[in-house]
Amino acid sequence: MDTTDSIIHLAPVDQPTSVHQIAARLFPAYTIDEGGIHLAGCSLDDRLFVRFGFQQGGEPVEFYLDAAGHEVDAAQVRILGMSETVKLDGPPEPAEREIASLKELGRQIIEDRFSSGNAPEKVDVAAVWCKSAQGKLRLTVGQHSADLPFADWARTLEPPPFVCPYTGISTFHLAATDDGRIVPAEAIERCAETGHRMLSGELVTCSVTGRRVWGQLAETCPVTGQPVLREKMVECSVCRERVSPGAVRRDQCEACRNLRPLSKADPRMARLLDEHPLLDAWGSWRMSETRAVYVLVAAGWFRRLLVVVDRDSLDIKLLATGNRFTAGWNMVDRPQYDYVLHG
Repeated sequence: MDTTDSIIHLAPVDQPTSVHQIAARLFPAYTIDEGGIHLAGCSLDDRLFVRFGFQQGGEPVEFYLDAAGHEVDAAQVRILGMSETVKLDGPPEPAEREIASLKELGRQIIEDRFSSGNAPEKVDVAAVWCKSAQGKLRLTVGQHSADLPFADWARTLEPPPFVCPYTGISTFHLAATDDGRIVPAEAIERCAETGHRMLSGELVTCSVTGRRVWGQLAETCPVTGQPVLREKMVECSVCRERVSPGAVRRDQCEACRNLRPLSKADPRMARLLDEHPLLDAWGSWRMSETRAVYVLVAAGWFRRLLVVVDRDSLDIKLLATGNRFTAGWNMVDRPQYDYVLHG
């Protein structure tokens, strides 16, 4: 078997060969509202493949080895366009040693294939240089920017989608929030209160006004569990918790209107008695709860006791006393809590 000593150097005829061509391939895919795009770095590197061609049974046969000596499958040959090439004046970079090593490896592969004889008399060897491209796109809006890396074979390079670090959305259409974050344009919404452009996920719908507003301008009603503009919240006349107007009737929130009898054996009451033993002096308990507090009322022969307890910490937030035959409550100052609880 004879391999030609002179090596021709080839490249896929339709692969990009300049940074300008890479930019022209990538840039049109993106729309950046009130912004722009440019390359913040791009390199085109030549990767060596060696092609071996010969006749077998009167038919042309060829195979390729990559720089690591691995045989390249037909799909990769097709993807890189190595079957349709243009001749280069010379190697893009010195590779005599690598080519010599691959020639020897190719010779061994051919000898193994034809171990029973009929080895081809002549093998044509060519170096095929395929370009890889890597770099990053810089997407800018005003003084703010985000970088989008890319890396692939130059011939198959496609614009990569921008994956938003805040929402996880993949997109080619970008814009900036008022605080300068570059995000998918479809993820931006304007706060109905402040007018600021921000991420839709940072807004909530006020259950009272129906307006989409910045979440920090709203509170979650502990009774309804719905967001409400802070300025729209009202105070329940009994538990003094801030709640949605929709949860209030006759100045009382839904929790205070719907107290239910409670046994001291109830796990919730058992926790409260463990934390506040003085409550055990009272009986005839009724209770309701919101997402934030327990509301409890105890009744004696003549006196009533109102206790509002934080659900998480079990701290008493409010203590009040009343007459069993009247509707009003008298707030108790914190220093007087123990005295009142003694009954």
